[in-house]
Amino acid sequence: MKTSLKNLLRITLVIVLLGTIQPVVNGQDAPLGHLMSVTEFTVKPGHEMQFREGIKAWKACYLENKGEWTWRLWSRQQGEGNVYVLASDMPNWAEMDKTDEKGKNCQMLAMNMINPHVEKAVNHMTRFQPGISSEKPLEGDIIRVGFYKLNPTHGYKMMEVVKEVEAIRKKAGVGIPGYWYSWMTADPESPNYHVVTGYKDFAAMDIVQENVWQTVEKEVGKAKRDELQAAFRSSMASSWNYVYKLDKDLSRPTK
Repeated sequence: MKTSLKNLLRITLVIVLLGTIQPVVNGQDAPLGHLMSVTEFTVKPGHEMQFREGIKAWKACYLENKGEWTWRLWSRQQGEGNVYVLASDMPNWAEMDKTDEKGKNCQMLAMNMINPHVEKAVNHMTRFQPGISSEKPLEGDIIRVGFYKLNPTHGYKMMEVVKEVEAIRKKAGVGIPGYWYSWMTADPESPNYHVVTGYKDFAAMDIVQENVWQTVEKEVGKAKRDELQAAFRSSMASSWNYVYKLDKDLSRPTK
């Protein structure tokens, strides 16, 4: 994420426009995952067309000014309201000290053509968890995102279980399908973790595959599966999930 543009939009409309979901390796023995800024926009009822046109105009301006930022914007397919979610990667917090001079020329477009159509914009920072996530770049235009809010007493068990389960699946030759993120900032309603699973299209979601707990039971037995499953469930205060579709017209996944 080019944080200069983020800072400009914070001043004008608290909006972050851009990103990809891909694992980034820092070249260390135990790499620290990259940061991802996640901004959820709730569009005012009846304003979706104007919101989209505003984003298109901003994107055209940014590209004309040879901006280098890349991004993906996702449209949530379920739930209350008309919601778009933008994910924007950056290697570290130091990126937030940088400025994007090329984005300044498009500042007024954001103020005049996007901000008036946004009911609410909420931004948080998350960090990719490489040890328990797929090593392949995310592919597909559809993603399912599972969110997990931890139980204050037993929340510590979640990552212990996830790591053990993924080790079992890896030993069984089953690839890790998802991309885990921990939330670095949060409000009272925010999750502590989320996991992203990609699909080529909606039809791919109809393909029946062996689920996580079936694999665990097959490899280590029902008793161990029940133990791990109970620990995982006890770690959660709540969980929910949504499906999102990539909005290609409003995204710029590569330079």
